[in-house]
Amino acid sequence: MRELPTRWKKVIAVIAALSVFVFGSLVIKHFYLISRDIPRAPCFASIDFVHTHDHKVRWHGVGDMTIDPREGALYVYYVVKTPEGKVYTYDRKFEIALTHLDTSRFLFKTRSIVKFDADTADDELPFMERGFQGGMVTFNYFSDAEYYYNINNLINGVCHVPR
Repeated sequence: MRELPTRWKKVIAVIAALSVFVFGSLVIKHFYLISRDIPRAPCFASIDFVHTHDHKVRWHGVGDMTIDPREGALYVYYVVKTPEGKVYTYDRKFEIALTHLDTSRFLFKTRSIVKFDADTADDELPFMERGFQGGMVTFNYFSDAEYYYNINNLINGVCHVPR
């Protein structure tokens, strides 16, 4: 069998090293983009919503939500006003299990719900829990301090990460 000249051995070694370098840099870039789409700290959002059961009566709520993907928790605090004028406080922590699907999407399932002392809603607001029981949450990077989030196409907006 004929042996390759030294020149060709060097060319093959350089091409192999270049291929490994290009592939390695693409893998590093991919993981950098994945980590950039995930908030590095808890993400805070203010929410104002209107909910109707039958398009006749309105439930109105204002509150705050904290999404913490590292801890696996959603903290929700709303003050909700019913069509009859009753006011309920919805103050809960949803402990969630997150499964990373791709760069910015997570599949989540609620493991448990912790009701804080300020919670007066009990089971009066079933539509509030429905969106947080499980599904998909998506994050998209805006800037160092802002991420667009979407939870089950029901709750979306911009959340802020403290610097």
